[in-house]
Amino acid sequence: MTEPDLNRTTVRVFTILEALAAAGPDGLRLTDICAEIGAQKSTTSRILATLCHLRAVEQDEGGRFRLGIGMLRLGLSVHQNLDLRTRARAILERLVEETGETIHLGVPDGGSVVYVEKLEGTNAYQMRSRIGMTMPLHCTGVGKAILAFMPEAERNALYPGELPARTAHTIVDRDAFAADLQRTRERGHSLDMEENEEGVRCVGAPIFDHEGRVVAGVSIAGPAFQFDDERMLVLGATTVRAAAEVSAELGWRPPEGGLAQTATQFTGR
Repeated sequence: MTEPDLNRTTVRVFTILEALAAAGPDGLRLTDICAEIGAQKSTTSRILATLCHLRAVEQDEGGRFRLGIGMLRLGLSVHQNLDLRTRARAILERLVEETGETIHLGVPDGGSVVYVEKLEGTNAYQMRSRIGMTMPLHCTGVGKAILAFMPEAERNALYPGELPARTAHTIVDRDAFAADLQRTRERGHSLDMEENEEGVRCVGAPIFDHEGRVVAGVSIAGPAFQFDDERMLVLGATTVRAAAEVSAELGWRPPEGGLAQTATQFTGR
């Protein structure tokens, strides 16, 4: 973006956060912040009040501002995602070499999945997805793998109503969707049968942290004409193996019952 296209308020917010980060635990007074960013006291005060309400900033009894717990949570999330990408990279590269298909690594964000890594396949078909793109959880290979191993109460909170259709193949009936997730838990990998994008099929598998909680998913995606049912079963096993390797990098150790035991432990099913 060019300078004229930038939102001035957003730039001011970010500049304030940068100033507070540089100040460290000592924090800054309102007048110091105004001088630092070159803004009027009334404008800066309104921004700080909003940031305090969001817990991104906190103010002590002496009137000094410093970064709050909200920024810590964001920072930890960014660190976790970067660490996930670093630990998964070599495994995903081997997956591309083995399959020749496009690989996605995604993390949940509410009812969506955010692609934090994408490795293009070696064939001529190129996917439209990109790093940073968000897609619905309920109709993508990565997302369905995450949902299947998510605690049931958490999953139900994400979808209290109807499941929105992305294509004619999207599963929108709640009973049918529940049955599909159950099959995912039983075989260990999810199937996206052109449910998110016409002409594209995916297989996905869950990634677990050291506590056994699903934190991400990996998928293999490609054109439907190259992903017949037989090949998808083979790719499913390949995806599960790769996801288990990434999970091991995050400290996960599968229980004796494997993925089935993990599903029972955290989903209640």
